[in-house]
Amino acid sequence: MKRIIILFLFVLYCTSNNSYCRNEIFTGASCQKDGRSMALGGGMMGIEQSDSSAIFLNCQLPYNLRELSIKSIKLTNPTKWMKLDVFWAQTGDAVFLENYLSLGASRYLSGSFMLGIKAGYYHYSLISDEKGGTLLSEINCSYKLYENFKIDIYIFNPTGSKINKGENDIPLYQSFHIGGLFSNTEKAEWLFEIEKVQQEKLIWHLGFEYAVWDTFILRTGLSANPLKPSWGIGGKFHRLKYSLGGNVHPVLGLSSCFTISYNW
Repeated sequence: MKRIIILFLFVLYCTSNNSYCRNEIFTGASCQKDGRSMALGGGMMGIEQSDSSAIFLNCQLPYNLRELSIKSIKLTNPTKWMKLDVFWAQTGDAVFLENYLSLGASRYLSGSFMLGIKAGYYHYSLISDEKGGTLLSEINCSYKLYENFKIDIYIFNPTGSKINKGENDIPLYQSFHIGGLFSNTEKAEWLFEIEKVQQEKLIWHLGFEYAVWDTFILRTGLSANPLKPSWGIGGKFHRLKYSLGGNVHPVLGLSSCFTISYNW
C-alpha cells in the first residue's frame, strides 16, 4: 500500500505544470548527508570529511519507511594536486527507483581557501517503464577566517538542470547553503547553516558536538522550518569511524542514519 501511495504522489508531482521535483527524501543534496550531519541538525556543513584516502558506507531511513531508505558509498583520495571523490546513492525498489552518481575534485587555492566542483548524473525509473535522467553540478567552497572558525558555501544544481521527459521536462530545484564551523576548544565544535531551496522558505540548522573521548562523541542539533530536534553519537577506533544520528519531524516522525568509514 505504501508503494502505491509513493508512486501516485510522484506521478501527480511530475504531471503538474507548476510543480518542482522537490523530493527532499532523495533528489539532490539530501542524499549526501550522513549520520554526523543528521545528528548536527541536518545541514551540509556537518558531513564527515577526510583528509586521507577513505571509504564511507551510509544508510538513511527517512520516517522509518523502508521504501525510501537511501544507501550510499563514497570514496575519497587526495593526490598531489587535489582531492578526488566518487559518490553513489540509491533509493527505492522496482516500483520507484532512483540513482545518483557524482565525481568531484577539490583543491586549496591558498592556505585558507578551498574550492570544489562536482558533476553528477541523476536517473529514476518507475514500474510503468517510465524513465528519466539529467546531468547535475555542485559547487562548494570553504574559507578559514581564523584558526578555529571556518565559513562554508555549497550550491546544488547552479545551472538549473531539468529531467529529460520528452516535451515536458521536469524542473529540478536549486539550493544554496551558507554556514560556519566554530571550535572553542579541542573537544567542542559548534555548527550553524542557512539553507535556501528554490521557491521554499529559509531553513536553518544548528548543531553542537562534544568529544568525551576519541571513541565516543555526543552530538545534538536543531533545524527549522519545520522544527526538528536531532541527536546522535560518533567516535573513532584507530582508522575506523562511526556515526549514528536521528531527528524527529513533527508530522512524519523519526528518521535515522548510520555511517561507517575507514581511512588508510
